[in-house]
Amino acid sequence: MPKPILYYDDRSPPVRSCLMLIKMLNIDVELRFVDLFRGEQFDKDYLALNPQHSVPTLVHDQLILTDSHVILIHLAEQFDAEGTLWPKDYLARMKVLNRLFFECSFLFRRDSDLMSEIVRKEYANVDVAHHERKLCEAYGIMEQYLAEQQYMAADQLTLADVSIVTTLSTVNLMFPLSTTTTITTEQRWPRLHRWFATMQQLDAYDVNRIGLEKLRQIVEQMGKFEFPGSRLPNLK
Repeated sequence: MPKPILYYDDRSPPVRSCLMLIKMLNIDVELRFVDLFRGEQFDKDYLALNPQHSVPTLVHDQLILTDSHVILIHLAEQFDAEGTLWPKDYLARMKVLNRLFFECSFLFRRDSDLMSEIVRKEYANVDVAHHERKLCEAYGIMEQYLAEQQYMAADQLTLADVSIVTTLSTVNLMFPLSTTTTITTEQRWPRLHRWFATMQQLDAYDVNRIGLEKLRQIVEQMGKFEFPGSRLPNLK
């Protein structure tokens, strides 16, 4: 089977999750950049490949996948020899899948609503408090998930963590977990704070840092503002 081809823009959280997994599993992948902010996802040739005009898109032999969660599952099934990221046990696998759906339908949707509104309307015209309420609800849900085990779906790293961390880190630009108020967010969501710190220690997390900083820059430029979080450290 030929090596996979990933169409990507690493400013996208779902793309970053795929890039993290590729690094974790040391997969030989051809990368083809699609600039979302220049509208390259609407090019005729790309629409023929992915009519949803989204990234990531993975082409692997005859298979074309256009959802990051399905891409994560496919790559894990093909290249994760240990089988821990996408568990072989049915019940454990369904728990991971449930968290992937949470990321897709709840967390990422709310993050995307915020970021796209900042880009479209500029920050000064955005109801930030509205988005904060919705995204802090997501923080609370993840805190509850982590009451059951050390990671999002198990006591070891799974695809759920890889998928969620790239979106959480994006939300963290706007609503930092380390922000101190009358009750610090660390006190409100201590498990989430610890989990996020653990995820940032992964070697593969550097891939996320690079794309996250690119996203920060373009959203600040287009939204005419600065995120409240401190600047990211120097990248490798």
